[in-house]
Amino acid sequence: MKKINFVVLASLALLALLIAGCSQTPTGEVVKKEEVIKIGFIGPLTGDAAVVGIGEKNAVDIAVEEINNAGGIDGRPLQAIFEDGKCSGKEAATAAQKLINIDNVKIILGGACSSETLGAAPITEANKVILFSAFSSSPDITYAGDYVFRTTIPDTHPDLIGPLLHYIAENKRIAIITENSDYAIGIRKGLKEQLPSFNVDIVADERYASGEKDFRTYLTKIKSVNPDALFINVATSGNTPGLIIKQAAELGMDVKIYGNFLLFAPESVELVGDLLEGAKVFDAPLLDKSNPKADAFMEKYNSRYKEPFSFWDAGARYDTVYITKNALEECGEDTDCIRDYLYDMDWYLGTIGKYKFDKKGDVLGIKGAVKELVNREAVLVEYSEAVIR
Repeated sequence: MKKINFVVLASLALLALLIAGCSQTPTGEVVKKEEVIKIGFIGPLTGDAAVVGIGEKNAVDIAVEEINNAGGIDGRPLQAIFEDGKCSGKEAATAAQKLINIDNVKIILGGACSSETLGAAPITEANKVILFSAFSSSPDITYAGDYVFRTTIPDTHPDLIGPLLHYIAENKRIAIITENSDYAIGIRKGLKEQLPSFNVDIVADERYASGEKDFRTYLTKIKSVNPDALFINVATSGNTPGLIIKQAAELGMDVKIYGNFLLFAPESVELVGDLLEGAKVFDAPLLDKSNPKADAFMEKYNSRYKEPFSFWDAGARYDTVYITKNALEECGEDTDCIRDYLYDMDWYLGTIGKYKFDKKGDVLGIKGAVKELVNREAVLVEYSEAVIR
C-alpha cells in the first residue's frame, strides 16, 4: 500500500510539473502560459548623465505597462531589463554582453549617450541583435551596423545644428571648448565643417578630458586670441558648463555663449544662471502639445514622475517601445525580419512627430531647434516643422 501511494504521489508531482506554466480559462480549459518577451535597455542610470537615462527608463516603464495592460504582444507580456551604461562605451559593452548572453534579449533600447551606443554596437551587430537608440547623435553611429537604428539626428546634419549656425554667424571669431567624448567630438566635427560657409573663423579649438573640473588653462589660451563667442561643447556632465562659464567670468572673458542642449542643464543654470542669460543652444524640438500622442504622454509622465530633463528624449524613447511592439507583432523575435521591418517602416506618427528611417537606420522627418535662456528658462527661439521628403 505504501508503495502504491508513493507511485501515485510521484505521478501527481510529474503531472504538476507538466502543467506548470499553464492556466485555466473561465470555462475550465487548460491553456499554456506564454513566456514573457524580454527587451534590454542601456542608459546612464547613475553618474552625471543619469538625468538622461532615468528619463528614458521612466518612459520605457510607462510604455511597457500600457502594452501589458492592453494584453501584451500576441498575449505575451513584455519585460524590460535595465542596465546602467554610465555614459561609457566600456560599461555599455559589458551591459550588452550580459543582456545578450544571459538574458537572451533580441532587442536593446539604447544607448542614451553616443559612447554607449558605439560601445554596444559591435556586440549587438555580431549577434544580430537590434540596437535602438532614442538620443545618441554621434555621426559615427550612422555606420555602426545594419541592426542599429535611432530616432535622433546626427550631430553633423544641417537639420540639427544648422538653425543655430545662423545665430553664431552674427559673430566673426568663435572659440570651441570640447569634451573628448563621442557625442561632443561629433558636434565639433559638424561645427568645423559648416561654420566656414557662414564666414565665421574658429580661432581656438580646445579639448578636455571627461571629468576635468579646472578649465583655466584652456580658457586662458582662448582669451588670448580674443574671440567674439565661445561654444561650450560638453557631453557627460550637467555641472561642467557652469564651471566653464564661472571660470571664464573669473578670467574676465566677455563673449557670447553658445552650446549644445547640455549648456542649459539644471545644475549649470542653478550655478551661473545670470551669466547664461541670452545664451543659445541647439536642441531637439519641444513636444508639440497639439499632437494628441505627445500631450497624453506628457500628462501621464508628469502624473508619475518629476519632469524629465528632456521631454523630447523621453517621448522618443516611449515611441521606440511602441515601434518595437509593432515589429514584434509582425516578426516575432526574428531580428532579420525586425531589421527589415524598421527599414521599410512607413511614416510613423509618434509623440515626437512624424518620421521614418533611412537606409542607414537614421531618422528622417525630425529637425532640431534653437533655444535661448530667458529668466533662467529655456525658451524656443526657432522651430521649423519637419517637411516630409
